[in-house]
Amino acid sequence: MSNIKGYILDNGRLKGPKQGLIASAGPDEVNEIQMYTILLKHPEGYVLFDSACHGDAKRLAPFMLESVFINEEDRLLNRLAAIDVTPEDVNYVVLSHMHSDHTGYIACFPNAEICVSDSEFTGIVKEFALGVGVNDRDVGYWIPLKLKWKLIPDDVKTFELFDGITILNFGPGHSYGMLGMLVDFQKTGKVIIASDAIHSHENVGPPIDPPGNLVSDVGYHKTIEYIFELAKKENAAVWYGHDLDQFSGMIKSTEGFYE
Repeated sequence: MSNIKGYILDNGRLKGPKQGLIASAGPDEVNEIQMYTILLKHPEGYVLFDSACHGDAKRLAPFMLESVFINEEDRLLNRLAAIDVTPEDVNYVVLSHMHSDHTGYIACFPNAEICVSDSEFTGIVKEFALGVGVNDRDVGYWIPLKLKWKLIPDDVKTFELFDGITILNFGPGHSYGMLGMLVDFQKTGKVIIASDAIHSHENVGPPIDPPGNLVSDVGYHKTIEYIFELAKKENAAVWYGHDLDQFSGMIKSTEGFYE
């Protein structure tokens, strides 16, 4: 088992209608959620899970402009610098999906392979080409850049980056193709990073209470079932994408790390 260190990077807050995360929420309920990324330090290199929200008004969809709250210290590159990591150090950036609060800084990692679901990449770029995507401003920024894309095909369900760090290909649900990660820490134990494949413990139920907007309702339900079957098999904890209660109890990079 490799000695892996995991740093939880707090990247600000996002406010919006709660129905976006929990379909059964009231129409007037407002939700405040955290945005965070995870930096994994492995003896063979660095893996960054998601790349936060950029925060530049020119990059954000109009509906996000009054919803995003990012302090200077929350910005991803500043969080990395605070733990003595440079963008050049990062070997892989794994994108759970390609919404703007997860892709903001992908252009800042010149040495990294950008891992994303093939279906997700195809779906989001197609939306951009048709002018129907909600993240078109952000997509329009990075599409022309010569990034080192690594597209994970639908039939590749697991992909090991380093010993103890494995990409999980969940398939469609919240978006066209969701990726997660299984990390085997020596002391903490195994963790499944679900990201927005499951926003919160409130989604889990029973019964399952999905987000208000889904690409695939069937896929979303299958993914929750798969994650918890895997968690039971591997005796793994599950880290959700936007669960403020869970996030409040996590060790942040300003406090320490998981190992």
